[in-house]
Amino acid sequence: MHVFLKSVSLALMLGLYGVQAAETDSLPTSEEPLQPIGFFGTVTGDVELGFLFTSGNTDSFAIRANSELVHDLEYFRNRYQLQSLLQKNNVTNSDTGEKDQVTTASRYSFTGQSNYKLVKGRESIFGRATYAHDKFGAFREQAALAVGYGNRLYEKLTSYLDLETGPGFSHQQSASGNNNSGPIWFVAANLDYALFDTTSFRQTLESSTSLGGENSTLLSRSSITAKIVDKLSMRFNFVVRYNSRPEGDLRKTDTETSASLVYTF
Repeated sequence: MHVFLKSVSLALMLGLYGVQAAETDSLPTSEEPLQPIGFFGTVTGDVELGFLFTSGNTDSFAIRANSELVHDLEYFRNRYQLQSLLQKNNVTNSDTGEKDQVTTASRYSFTGQSNYKLVKGRESIFGRATYAHDKFGAFREQAALAVGYGNRLYEKLTSYLDLETGPGFSHQQSASGNNNSGPIWFVAANLDYALFDTTSFRQTLESSTSLGGENSTLLSRSSITAKIVDKLSMRFNFVVRYNSRPEGDLRKTDTETSASLVYTF
């Protein structure tokens, strides 16, 4: 929990820094006013890839792949996210002296969400579904459905701030195979802010509080994306995953720090 609080503080500091920078500097000059949404809407998104190779005394391989797609229509805004991580290490067998390939990290997750825009424009009603599988995490599987109310409190060019909340239902399977299901209350905050013409800051906070006293979760993603050339960028990520009731001696908090290349379309 201490690590999570530190990450939230860092994210808020970065967000405040971005707001101050935007107030003192001119707005991004390369941005044009957003055009009206056509019949088929607009589609935006990115694909993020990160690799790690080591050889010698330590022999390992890791790949991190994420993708996000946003389909914006006149009355609907649909968002799809896919995230994955795979790491394998070659470990020397003490009996045979040969190297055996061992998987040390295997995780993937999918999120789909649709927001129906109300008459007031920035307000919406949303429905979302999430699924995550983590072979070595505190929970093997975590899935949830939620519906509720969303409000885009701020929007200017490519920058925005969304707040969403509502009831839902979750199902979780622990590392030992125990299952629990029950009602939850979902709260989320999503900030995407253009710090400079070629640099943006993104912060996501998602909380699912169990209403039946079971495991509650919190997810924090902080990232800074800097454009390299055209549609290719570099992204630095810091992710915190928190589970309130892991089994046994398993830790409540998992963190992930990474740098990767991003292609935007």
